[in-house]
Amino acid sequence: MSQIPFLLTNEQRQYLGITAVADSWELVAFSDCYLYYDKDTIVKQITVSEDSYYERDLLEETAESRTILLPKTAKGKPKKLNHSAMSSFKGIGVYFSFSSTYLSLSNYTTQTTFFEHRFENGDLDFLRDWLDNWVKESSESDLEEITEFKNGLRQNCKYKEGDFFTFKIGRREWGFGRILLDVSKLLKQKDMRESKNYGLTNLMGKPLIVKVYHKISRTPTVDLEELAREKALPSQGIMDNHFFYGQNPIIGHRALEIEELDMLISYGQSINYEDSDCVYLQYGLIFKETSISKYNKFLSIEGKSYSENPYTNDGIGFGLELDYLQACIGDDSNNPYWLDTENHSSKYDLRNPLNNGIKEEVFNVFGLDPDISYAGNLALTQKN
Repeated sequence: MSQIPFLLTNEQRQYLGITAVADSWELVAFSDCYLYYDKDTIVKQITVSEDSYYERDLLEETAESRTILLPKTAKGKPKKLNHSAMSSFKGIGVYFSFSSTYLSLSNYTTQTTFFEHRFENGDLDFLRDWLDNWVKESSESDLEEITEFKNGLRQNCKYKEGDFFTFKIGRREWGFGRILLDVSKLLKQKDMRESKNYGLTNLMGKPLIVKVYHKISRTPTVDLEELAREKALPSQGIMDNHFFYGQNPIIGHRALEIEELDMLISYGQSINYEDSDCVYLQYGLIFKETSISKYNKFLSIEGKSYSENPYTNDGIGFGLELDYLQACIGDDSNNPYWLDTENHSSKYDLRNPLNNGIKEEVFNVFGLDPDISYAGNLALTQKN
């Protein structure tokens, strides 16, 4: 077997919550990865390169001198153990993932992440230094916490609009946010989809609109009345996974006041081929439309290919966008976020003060007031 360029030690695995390697296990090179066998059972898979490392636990039974992968159910059929068959492997428990820009420690069982870190130009030397520091800085309470994470059970948590939540920042700090809109629940109302609402229906998964407060603490405990008065980053769309599985635990609830709502603004052309003539503006629960023959400005970026609908603001992911949180707290404003012209999300957000001219024109076309709040515009549309 070729020499593996890097391998976690059992001491490092202990501090990461990963299952230790037993002396009796055999490490075998296979295709583009390495497999640990406990007799004929594959118990670990490791993929490693000069700037990446991935280790996960498995429980995959093989037969016929480890050439056949046995099925997990009575209805399944044995498969030849090859790269295609390996795509069916199901990870269990804690896994560790490192690339040149991102590192994470997560759990397949609970579907949650314990720690994540972003950086640039990472390689195996970077990883070695990071691991040394991680072990050196770990306390007994840290070991207890990672053990609890390792042994955790999957949760199915409930949440609702107005809930306050907390989330981990780094290893020992906490941030805080609020659920503003449960889009998935809203769209279950029959009239919502019948009324198009493309700025909401185009959001993937089970989307929530949330805001993150300008607050970082060493503890997840916080006074909710004080928290509600804090400034917040611009609201963002996020899939519900981290709430449903308990990674962003709910810490309290208070009914939302209309003035507390910061809603996404989505402007663009319908991507529904049966309704491609529709040009729409979605502002929270407000949906306005016209035809492309009547108004078609700002639907693409001049001189750039693949730039259709730059202002729809319907990008969404599993995790919170936190890259600007500390800078915005330090500046006591959202200027570090809004003024970064290299950031596509903020650059093409009609809430950005730099886009006031475009916002004013678009709002006027659709009969909204660009100079008043969402609450004011909602009252305006209900009045009309």
